[in-house]
Amino acid sequence: MAWWPLILGVVITPFAVRAAGILALTGPAALRMLYPFALLPAEHAVGLRESLADSASQAMMYLQFPLYGLLLMLVMRWKRTGIALLVVAGLHLAGVASLWLLASLAK
Repeated sequence: MAWWPLILGVVITPFAVRAAGILALTGPAALRMLYPFALLPAEHAVGLRESLADSASQAMMYLQFPLYGLLLMLVMRWKRTGIALLVVAGLHLAGVASLWLLASLAK
């Protein structure tokens, strides 16, 4: 079993969290592209209490990329690496699209 995707996800996380701090200064759209699953719990349509949404968002900031690595590792057991990368990229784009949809519905 190849563990490199999970290890890579863990190694990337501190750099991605630092990038999120910088991207937050440029506006919410850039942060949505990097961390869609960290921002999803904070959406009003999800219906979480503010304290719970903040905790879930903070946890997802640190879990998103290791979870991507874990998913990549699991999909690579049955499919080729290219297909596994497409699955993870599709999941990320689905998160971005759901944030976009929820933001457009809120307006």
